[in-house]
Amino acid sequence: MEKDNLIENWLEQETSPEERDEMERIIALTQSLDVPAGKTKSVAWDELMSNINEQPLDNERVLIPEKKSNTRWLVYAVSIAAVLVLGYFSLIDNNTQGFVSFETATAQIITETLPDQSQVTLNASSSIAYDQASWATSRHVELKGEAFFEVSEGNTFTVDTDLGKVTVLGTSFNVYNRDKDFSVACFTGRVQVDINNDQVVLTPGQKATIETQSGRLTVQDFNPQLSATWRIGEFYFDAVELTKVISELERQFDIKIEVTGDISDRFYTGFFSTQSLAEALQLVFVPMGLSSQINGSIVTVE
Repeated sequence: MEKDNLIENWLEQETSPEERDEMERIIALTQSLDVPAGKTKSVAWDELMSNINEQPLDNERVLIPEKKSNTRWLVYAVSIAAVLVLGYFSLIDNNTQGFVSFETATAQIITETLPDQSQVTLNASSSIAYDQASWATSRHVELKGEAFFEVSEGNTFTVDTDLGKVTVLGTSFNVYNRDKDFSVACFTGRVQVDINNDQVVLTPGQKATIETQSGRLTVQDFNPQLSATWRIGEFYFDAVELTKVISELERQFDIKIEVTGDISDRFYTGFFSTQSLAEALQLVFVPMGLSSQINGSIVTVE
């Protein structure tokens, strides 16, 4: 607080009213800037200062203006600083940082820490978004794709998807939401799942999915040791449509699989890992009596 008073006193003595007005306009401009998506102000500031500190000494210059131009030089210096941070982040601590989002590409898996230290791991081709400004009172996440959540204890934690909503207090669970497929697997704690007027509460080892014909939620047991293993690059399937297995192969390896012939009524039970594309193709297609040929990013199956 003493530093602020010293600066104010100095500005009052060394600058003219016109120069102070100019500086206020510059400061007002910086107040409208936002933190980059997915970064806190402290992280953004540390990164900016690191970039500045890492500049080569050859590029450094020390400006020593004459006494009569001190104030004008100060105004120019502030102007330059404002331009440097423009589009980078706001220096004003106002807790209005807005939405933060994370997105993965094909063949990419990331883990992010939420403001309450909860952890979320995103599978390939997935995204989450949340309002950082209201997080303290409303832990609310929007999800597209697939993610595994490890939620810290606290107030209600909600995950919204296109097909349903998941509500928990402190637990770990997996949410899958692609096209018309939706499932929630509870690993620890209790999870409430809502779809339209249908609601179920899951306990560890239970999984809720949408029943294809009725559109209602069904609950079944699952093996936690063989579920959500996508986080370590392992994928297990139990009588899953072959077309969905192919979609997962495409996401994990960033490839396009072209199939000759009709496979709409075929189902796959088995496993593949992301360590080797050639091996994954053999594990999936050989048991199905199919062959595969790799040509760059295109795989032909027949």
